Formats: sequence, structure tokens, C-alpha cells
Amino acid sequence: MKNTTLKNLPGSIAFCLISLCVFSPGNIFCEDWTNWRGPNHDGSSTDDTAPEKFGPGENLKWKAPLPGPASCTPIILGKRVFLTSFDRKTKTVSALCLDRENGKTVWSSPLGKGEDDRNQGTENFLAAPSPATDGERVFFLTGRGDLSCYDLAGKKSWGWNAQERYGDFNCQFGYGSSPLLSNGKLFIQVLHRDSRYKNLEQVGKFTRESYLLAIDPTTGKVVYRHLRESEAVAESLESYSTPIPRRVGDRTEILVVGGDTLSAHDPATGRELWRHGGWNPEKITHWRMVTSPVAGGGLVYASAPKFGPVIAIDSSGSATKVSWKLERDTTDTPTPLFYRGKLYVLNGRKRVLNCVDPKTGEVLRKSRLPGFRYMRASPTAAAGKIYMINADGDVVVVAAHTDGDKPGEDGKPPAFKLLNNVKLGGYPARSSIPIAYGNLFIRTSEALYCFGK
Repeated sequence: MKNTTLKNLPGSIAFCLISLCVFSPGNIFCEDWTNWRGPNHDGSSTDDTAPEKFGPGENLKWKAPLPGPASCTPIILGKRVFLTSFDRKTKTVSALCLDRENGKTVWSSPLGKGEDDRNQGTENFLAAPSPATDGERVFFLTGRGDLSCYDLAGKKSWGWNAQERYGDFNCQFGYGSSPLLSNGKLFIQVLHRDSRYKNLEQVGKFTRESYLLAIDPTTGKVVYRHLRESEAVAESLESYSTPIPRRVGDRTEILVVGGDTLSAHDPATGRELWRHGGWNPEKITHWRMVTSPVAGGGLVYASAPKFGPVIAIDSSGSATKVSWKLERDTTDTPTPLFYRGKLYVLNGRKRVLNCVDPKTGEVLRKSRLPGFRYMRASPTAAAGKIYMINADGDVVVVAAHTDGDKPGEDGKPPAFKLLNNVKLGGYPARSSIPIAYGNLFIRTSEALYCFGK
């Protein structure tokens, strides 16, 4: 295992980090990117060799053509890359396994029906959820509810359809939550409207219930189905977010956001530990949730829909409280990034990036990014750099904020240093950029690129 990222740490800390990586389940190491938001579930990586300069003619290791578009973010485990893709020819969603070193297809397997929804403008294709791996198995979920488990060689262990079993997903723009592996369980959240959309395919029965599902990853058997209550109305009940684990002392909480509230759950039982809401007191009916929660610095950060405030929530007391709110240039779609003790909030419509002090909410750095199209992919970070991509396939790289940076003029936060701006094309590009083994894996609607020194 590489340990170049540990070379400047004190011996005791380095030993703890190495032990954590080595004794993780299966074959997972620090370099891997095993789920949508990466090894820390916050968009960051400890990789210190990710490239700054890259493009079609620079530091390109390989380019693998894909059968169609998808919003799924690839994951990386050892020498393998896993992802899903819509196939325009067959109108299906398939699981793909690529060789990390050359981009060649190792195996592929159909998961279920897809949907070419370009005319509807949703760009979901029923291929939005990202896979997850525990180092021995890989789990795939489609927007149609097809849940499948494969071993690393491509043999299917089990699979079933969530809509057929628990009722249809009532999500206007197509189901998009990714599965989460934590505490020996596979978690899936279904937060949706309590009435049926007539234009959506009817796979199972109609249900009003929203829920958090815990599954035994080895057998596919459901451990529990916890009903997740909400007082939100109409479309505001819908959530496209992904559950996120948070370590608090000696316990883990599973964070779930949607339906005008953020809730924390006991992974063993699904029991709700605490809840915080309040960002939609007027009961606005169309405030669907897209962003996922982020944890860091002892707080949890939730982004209200439709560019509402980013809220820092302190759950350490007997009741939750708001530590601060960010009111301007907030996010509607990209999930914030927590990296090196700072929170990064991307307004994808304006292409404005903020670096925020997570303790106070002060904006430390702010820039409008180059490009013309919106950004819906969530930012990621490694090696002191922030990586972002817009829908046209334009990649923007900026230097992360450091505490030694000088303040801006007239009390205004300084701009980010632009390091690279690469035009790859391939609309619509909506996948986040995973970083592993010194490589960037950048997905457009047409291809997966691997860049590295």
C-alpha cells in the first residue's frame, strides 16, 4: 500500500491511519474511492499526487467509450473501476467493470430497463445512483429499483427490485439516491411524494410511505425497513440525496435529508436519534431535496433546496441548534465538499464557488468559475486542489484555500487561484470526479477518461 500521503505525519498518527486502511473490510485501502462521495463520505481524498495539468493531449492514460450517458459517479477498488451506464441501443442500464490501468472492459452485466429521457429534460436515464463496494462485493442500484450484488469477478450473488417489493418511487425527475455501506449493512433511502405521478412507469403498487432500508449485504435479506415520517407536502417530500454516515464518539449515525428535515438514525435499528428542520416554515410545495448532508468539524451541514441557506447544525446538546447560516450564492444541486477543515459550497447555476469557515460561516474565498453551462456534479478534492465539471464537460481546477492565504481587498474574500480549465465535451456531464491512485476519473456522456502523471 502506498503511504506517500502519510510521510509528513507524526509516527503515532501515521500508524493509526495505516492500521485503519489495512484492517478495513475486504480489500479496501486508503487510495480507493468506494462510494459516491469517496473514502471520507465528504468528497475528499488523501491522495497527494492527483494531477493539476491534464487534457486530451496531456497526462491522459486512457479514454474508454461508454454505451450511453449516466449521472452515476464511478468507484475505484484496487485495479478495477465500477460504474453503471445507460445503453442507447438496448435501452437498458448495465453494470460495467473496467481495468484501472488501461480502461478495457473486464466484465459487464445488464441490470434492468433504462429510459432515454432527453426530451423530458431530466437527464436521469434511470442510471443516476452510484455503486458502492465493501472490498469483496459491488452493489448496483438503478433508478427503476433494480438492486444487484456482484462479486469482483462479475458473478451475481443476489438481486431484487425495490419498487416491486415496496411500491413505486414517486419522484418527478427519476430516482437518484445512491446506496450506502456502513456498519455491516447496505442502506437505501426512498423519500418520495405521497401521490402518484401519472407519467411515471408503474412497476409495483402505489405507496405513500417514505423509508430507510437496511439490507444484509451478503444475502440481500432486509434487516429492517424504518418508516421516515415528514410533515412536508407535495414535491417537497421528494429527495434525490444519499444517506451519509457520521461518526460521533463511539457510535455511528446515518444522516438522511429530505421532506424539509434532516434526521440521524441508529444503523442497528433505524431508530431516529435526532431531527432538525425549519428551512421551509411556509410549507412551499416544490422544495424537493437534491443535495446530501455533509459532516465535519463537529457539525452537520444541510443545504435547503432552491438555493436556500446552507445550515450548520450542532446536535451535541439535548436539542439541535443552528450554529450559522450561509445565505448567498448557495447550492441547489451540488453537495458541498468538506476538505482540510474547510467547507466548499458550489452554486452550480451561477458557477460560484465559496470556501467557508465551518466554525463561523465566514466566507474565506470566493470565485465565479469559467464556462457557460450549469454545474450539477458535486466538487471533489485531493492534493490541495478542487475539481469540478459543468454539463458541457468543461473541467475546472482551483487551488484549495490555506490558512496562510492573504485576505482580499476591501474586506472582500479573495478569489480562488485557477489552475486548469479543460474542455472535454460530452453533454450532459453530471458525474463527480473520483480521485484514486494519483488518477482522475472524469466521465462525460460519451466516455470515461483517466488522467494521471
